[in-house]
Amino acid sequence: MHSVHPITLAAITYLVVGAAVVLIHPRLIRDLLPDLRALDLGVAGFLLKPVMALLVFLLFCTLWPIAWFNARKSEKKRQEALAAKYERLKPFGRLYAAMNAPVRYAGGDGSSLDQAVIILGANILSGPRAEHDYIQQRYPGYEFHGQCLKEHDGRKYDVLEFTTVEGERKLMYFDISAHHLAKRQ
Repeated sequence: MHSVHPITLAAITYLVVGAAVVLIHPRLIRDLLPDLRALDLGVAGFLLKPVMALLVFLLFCTLWPIAWFNARKSEKKRQEALAAKYERLKPFGRLYAAMNAPVRYAGGDGSSLDQAVIILGANILSGPRAEHDYIQQRYPGYEFHGQCLKEHDGRKYDVLEFTTVEGERKLMYFDISAHHLAKRQ
């Protein structure tokens, strides 16, 4: 009995595995074969179609490991890129969470320094947004004009000036001493 050279055996095994991958892979069957059937080469197609199919088949048989391993590498690179993007976005997530920290309102109605609205649980980032949210709840559609900082009896106040939808100019006072103290600590 004649023995087969190891390199020849390896080449035959390589082509057989490649052929199995090509024949079993549904995307190749779905995408490639209909294209070859629709190809119109006239009379020459009688001979060229089988030759082209054989060439494509052999091409896929020889190139499948390259595609297989490159697909794994590209998926790994995509995962690494997503992880890097997520890491770059983490500071923005923390900033967004700080700006949208839950707050509660206490004190007066905000019509004067003595009746100032006290924002509880606010920080230096969520305080200004909480002020505008408070006004929006009471005067939907208001038009903001300006803001200033005032000090009275050792406390700090934000004073917001705005116009209601009805055209009435108003000032709203917010006691911000608590989150200014939190900033210093």
